[in-house]
Amino acid sequence: MVINRFFFAFLIFSTFFSAPFSDARDGSRKFLVVIDPGHGGSDTGAVFDGGKTRLTEKHFTLLLARDLARELIIRGHNVILTRNEDRDLLLSDRTALANKVKADIFISIHLNSSEEAIRTGGVETFILNHATDETSRRLADLENAVLKDSQANSDSGSSNVSLIMKDLILDANLEPSKDLACSVQSRIRGKINDRGVKQALFYVLLGADMPSILIESGFMNSKEDRDRILYTRSRLAMAADLAAAVDDYRLKKIKAPCMVQSEKQFQRKAELPRPKNRI
Repeated sequence: MVINRFFFAFLIFSTFFSAPFSDARDGSRKFLVVIDPGHGGSDTGAVFDGGKTRLTEKHFTLLLARDLARELIIRGHNVILTRNEDRDLLLSDRTALANKVKADIFISIHLNSSEEAIRTGGVETFILNHATDETSRRLADLENAVLKDSQANSDSGSSNVSLIMKDLILDANLEPSKDLACSVQSRIRGKINDRGVKQALFYVLLGADMPSILIESGFMNSKEDRDRILYTRSRLAMAADLAAAVDDYRLKKIKAPCMVQSEKQFQRKAELPRPKNRI
């Protein structure tokens, strides 16, 4: 355990300080991925209470994020985790970090939950659905938090200019985000139940200036999904698939376009509301 903690402390230290400056001599730099382990600290996320065993989403997301970081570094990428310990972290600070270091992509990792125990849950990947009046209203309401560290932050002091610029940034990132999400689902298909690519209003994605996705990497109340992340071998296999999906996206090896469902299309009564994740 001490070795693991030391490794990850070094991992985060080295990647954070090398990312903006790597390969500076030839004017290029490594592909930079910011991984966000959802929740943390007082925000446990979804919880599985098995009586003698109580498991939290915040723990699962950190386990998977660390292994994904290792896989990406092995593949030659730079990686930064928004958190590498169990601590509170504002949603706005997560994408603010990604914007500050000019990440190439932003990946937020979560787990789902449902009201009833299920045998097979599965993985679904979300992109931001912002093409609605409701999103525009929420973007305006959250302007200071969302735009503080964004390229849309304007020296002119005009909130209208900032909001228009942010909307243009979101538009530009929509298709690349879809490609990244499709790559993830394509890689896990046939190995894990594929719940598809979906659109929803996630605040943590709203702040990003780069292509961004939110992966619901299983269900807390599915034993199959819990075991996949609890056990090292299966978790490493999943992390390897996610890292391969990043490479597919980076090298433009998208196997096939995929359908994207809107929030209205996929919403089911059995799924619990997630107010801390969504706007």
